[in-house]
Amino acid sequence: MLSGAMGNLIDRILFGYVIDFLDFHWSGKHFPAFNIADSMIFIGAAFMVLDSFMGESKDAK
Repeated sequence: MLSGAMGNLIDRILFGYVIDFLDFHWSGKHFPAFNIADSMIFIGAAFMVLDSFMGESKDAK
């Protein structure tokens, strides 16, 4: 999560906007554009949520 947040922060400071969007076209179809840094923030948050559900129970100790 920190790497995604830092990537966005650096882009905002240096350029005033986030530049790491990817936009794909394939076989005449356009896929939604996405931001790598925001994707990493989302993935990190999802792992944290999963970890909170899958952590050891207090009874197991």
